[in-house]
Amino acid sequence: MKPLLLGAGVPEHQLFIISKTYKTKTLATAFDWLHDLFMSQQYGDCLIVWRSVEPETWERYRLLDVQGLTEQRLLIEKSKPLIRLWKNKRPRLFMNRQKELCPECEETAVFTYETHQYDDLFYIKECTICNKVYRIDK
Repeated sequence: MKPLLLGAGVPEHQLFIISKTYKTKTLATAFDWLHDLFMSQQYGDCLIVWRSVEPETWERYRLLDVQGLTEQRLLIEKSKPLIRLWKNKRPRLFMNRQKELCPECEETAVFTYETHQYDDLFYIKECTICNKVYRIDK
């Protein structure tokens, strides 16, 4: 689901879930919303276009910055309703920001989280006050 959503134009940071303990109701609500998105006509329309090309080919298009091909234009057109659906009542679980106490500036700040993958998967978080970046190994 993630490669299709990224290909449809959903920003990667919105697909990031901060690792922490959530209430069962929060998880159930997020799961129901994600399931409804997966079962929607908009997702199905995007999936048809996405599967018309091999995943490796989509990745090559991205790496080589190839733009304007027919399949890319079709995906952009079909992804517009999916993006609207993604933005509609999206659970806060799919946000990449969280308020925390920053050890560097010792103030409560909003941290933005991102995923990175080089040799291994790890996360970074950045303080919005002092701009200090912290690596979080997983």
